[in-house]
Formats: sequence, structure tokens, C-alpha cells
Amino acid sequence: MTKPREKTREELTAEIEDSKKKIQQYENREKILRQKLSREERRERNHRLIVRGAVFESIVPEAKNMTDEEATALLRLALTSEPAREYLKKRAEGATS
Repeated sequence: MTKPREKTREELTAEIEDSKKKIQQYENREKILRQKLSREERRERNHRLIVRGAVFESIVPEAKNMTDEEATALLRLALTSEPAREYLKKRAEGATS
């Protein structure tokens, strides 16, 4: 059986360089994919915020004329009520079961 030919120093150096290029290409591809993922997550969050804001304004039409601080105060007041706390507590317990 014949022994495989040993690679020359130049061939090994070229193989190292090729490997470095491939690594760089994979790192660039990873960066592109992470950016796409970030954009998609941001798009989903924006959509969720818009939908929930629209729901809030449909339930409280006066919210359209409120300042951000007034709307925040209203939501804090509403969500710290006993029924709201009970609802959130039950929901949290259901999510952990």
C-alpha cells in the first residue's frame, strides 16, 4: 500500500489561508443573520406596541387627548386595582403550570 504524499509547506500555507477566508465568510454570514433576527424582533415588537396602543385607545377614547404622563397614570391606576392584580396573579400562575 502506498503512503499518501505529504503536503508541501506552500500547500499547507494555502490551505490555512483558505480556511481563514472561510472563517471570515462564516463570521460575516453570522453577522448578517443576527441583523436580520434583530430587525424581525424589532418589527414584531413595534407591531405588538401599535396593536396594544390601538386597543387602549379603542377602550379609552379619551386617551387620544391625554399626555403620555396622563395615560401612564391611568394605566397605573387601573392595573393596581385589586381585580387587575388578581387577574395578573392568576395569569402568572397559569403560565408557570
